[in-house]
Formats: sequence, C-alpha cells, structure tokens
Amino acid sequence: MQSDKLTEMVKICQILAEFPRILFAVLVGSRADGRAKEQSDWDIAVQWRYGEEPLDRIAEHESLRNRLAHELGVIDSKIDLIDLSSVRLAMKALVAEEGRLLVANDELAWSKFLTRTWRELEDFYWERTHAA
Repeated sequence: MQSDKLTEMVKICQILAEFPRILFAVLVGSRADGRAKEQSDWDIAVQWRYGEEPLDRIAEHESLRNRLAHELGVIDSKIDLIDLSSVRLAMKALVAEEGRLLVANDELAWSKFLTRTWRELEDFYWERTHAA
C-alpha cells in the first residue's frame, strides 16, 4: 500500500515538473495529512507564473487536471486544482501550514508565498485582537 502511494506521488511530481509555468505546487487535504481513503479526491494548490493571459492559464490548468486524472486512473472531478492567485487567506494558511510541497520550479516564489501568508495571518490576528 505504501508503495502504491509513493508511486502516485512520484507520478504527480513528474507531471507537475512538465509544466514550466508552475512556480510551485502543494498537496493539501486528506491526502496530505494521511486521512485519505481510496475514493478521496486529490487537492493540489498551484501557483502559476504571472504575466500570461487568463484564458491561457485556465486552459493549462484544465490540461494539468486532465493529465493528472489520466495518470492516476481517476475521473477529472477527483482532481481539485486550487489556483493560489485567487484564494483567500484561509486557504493560503492551510497550504502554508499543512500542505506538502510537491514541486518548486521557483523556490524563491515558494519562500515569498510562505513569508507573505504568515505576515497576512499575523496582521489578521493582530487586527482581530486589537480592533475596536
């Protein structure tokens, strides 16, 4: 069973590495924290390189979803890709604190994401505590 999980993770990392516009990708949810069952979906947060047309990014996003589903032998709806450029602080915090880094094509971008997320969390908690 562990061997199957390792094989799946290797496949995912290889596929993600084939998409050069991905700055980094992080596994979150039940598959990241070990609670996954066989029917669990795959939750993968992705930070795409900025500067491309939104429609191109959507097309690449869906292409990645299809490729992952095919390689893992699941239907497309079992692959939940989370575009980190459009999520709120709660999801960013989940990725930063509980996620498992799968690939970092740009380690500086990953480091900046972590720093920015933790700073935003600190500001959020400070304002919640001290706001009138």
